[in-house]
This record gives sequence, structure tokens and C-alpha cells, in this order.
Amino acid sequence: MKKQKSVNKSHTTHVVRGKRKKIRRRKNFFPTLIIIFISWFVVAAIIYFINPSILGIVPLFFFVFFIALLFTFSTLLANSKRGLIIASAATLFLLLRYLGVGNIINFMLIIGLGITTDLYLSKAY
Repeated sequence: MKKQKSVNKSHTTHVVRGKRKKIRRRKNFFPTLIIIFISWFVVAAIIYFINPSILGIVPLFFFVFFIALLFTFSTLLANSKRGLIIASAATLFLLLRYLGVGNIINFMLIIGLGITTDLYLSKAY
């Protein structure tokens, strides 16, 4: 009878450890949500309130836009790699539009490059 009790106690300890691991691995989305809202607010504030002729504001805009897209798509897709690919592709196309060479052909090429990169990285790992 004592042996049976110790097995149950061991099993209970294992279950408790498993639950603790699960809790530690669980993601806390609240800080990410705060970063998403702040970054989109900063993007909107840059667009609405700041004159684009101010030195350094355009690179700052592209950086904040990239961060906003990265966190948004990483959270929505629950995959940081795909969020990075989408954010990079969208930021690259927006940069090309800013430079005056963003057209439908470049858009399609960037989409193809993003899909190819995602497929390659999903097969490699």
C-alpha cells in the first residue's frame, strides 16, 4: 500500500512540474500589445504632425513603420519569422514608393521574394 502511495505522489509532483513549465512557456501578449499600439500611434503622429523635411524623420518613419508591422504580424500570425518577412517586404515596397520606383512589377517581385524566402526557411528548419 505504501508503494502505491509513493507512486501517486511522484506522479502528482510530475504533473505539477509540467504545469509550471507550461505556465512559463505561455506568452504574455500584453507587453506586445502595448508596443503595437505605441508604435502605430507614433507612425500616425509622424504622418500627421511632423514635417517630412526635418532631417532624419524619414528614416525614423521607416524604422517605426517596420517595428509596427513586425510586432503586428508576428502577433497575428503567431510566427516571428513570417512577421519579419512580411514587415521587411512591406517596408521595402514603401521605401521604393518613396523613392519613386515602386510599381506593380516591383510589388509582385517583392511578394514572390517573400513567399520564396518563407518556403525556403520553412524547409530548411
